[in-house]
Amino acid sequence: MTTTPAGWYPDPQNPAAQRWWDGARWTQFTSAWAQAPGAPTASTPPLQPVAPQPAGARRSWRPTLSTYVVGALAVLVSIIGAGTNGVGGFLVGLALFGIGAGVYTLVKRRPSFLNLAPTKQAGGAALGISAALLLVGSLLAPHSAPAPQADADSAPSAISSPAATAPTARPSTTATPAPKKSPTPSPTPTPVVATQMVDVPEPVAYASSSYDEPTLELGAAVTVTAGLPGTLVKRWQITTTDGAETGRTLVSETVTVAPVDELIAIGSMQPAPPPAPEPAPMPDDGGGCDPNYAGGCVPIDSDVDCPGGSGNGPSYAPGPVQVVGSDIYDLDRDGNGWGCD
Repeated sequence: MTTTPAGWYPDPQNPAAQRWWDGARWTQFTSAWAQAPGAPTASTPPLQPVAPQPAGARRSWRPTLSTYVVGALAVLVSIIGAGTNGVGGFLVGLALFGIGAGVYTLVKRRPSFLNLAPTKQAGGAALGISAALLLVGSLLAPHSAPAPQADADSAPSAISSPAATAPTARPSTTATPAPKKSPTPSPTPTPVVATQMVDVPEPVAYASSSYDEPTLELGAAVTVTAGLPGTLVKRWQITTTDGAETGRTLVSETVTVAPVDELIAIGSMQPAPPPAPEPAPMPDDGGGCDPNYAGGCVPIDSDVDCPGGSGNGPSYAPGPVQVVGSDIYDLDRDGNGWGCD
């Protein structure tokens, strides 16, 4: 491969000028044909008829240090504009820097900080794109409403007619009533409405029941199971307006503790009948026979048994006797009214 030596050659972008070739690529140094400057660092070699690049080839864009520095400044200014005017301010900031670069390229025929080709086409393209960005940014930027204009009838007139300024024979003074100030309506406060859930516990009454218990004396009451109240929690949705309760709605009811029913035993056992009173002893008429028996003389003793029985006396009945009173000696075992029969 043949390497073209560094030197001045016809500019592929502008045939009326020449550009410095550093041996590897085109540089930003240009010069007119009439006064070709020397090399930046070496003597100017003779011009070569063969150009390193074919005519009409596009120049590859390469950013320079100024591209990064000025570009960063443009982005910073655009961000500041976006803080006040949004996206429109950002686009307007970029457009202003682009317009400056395009005008510089058109007028000076030199690359700006964008490092564009020093041609009318490149400068015009940069200017057109920047103008389009400026238009779009202006449309997107917020616009403030125009200030209201004063009414022509209420504005004082600065020009007076000659008739009004001419003196009159009898000047009259007319008192102009002061305009009444309309009361400024005070802003109506907006009520603050809030809702909250509140749980309210309430006692649940227990039931009481009883049953008859035959092992207890009649009328006696014994608590078998003590009654305990339960707990019912009611959830309310309370609405307040400016801190004052204006509404209450029951949301739910939940029994958290079940009540325990009371159970009472009531005695139903009938009392035993009182024992029959003992009969008063019959007066002894001197015969020595017990008056509770008839048909034979039953002696009066501590105990009397039937003859021939298992009793051991000490006295015995004479035989079958009729019980006419109280069978105090238990002689009538079968209860037929006769003893020792």
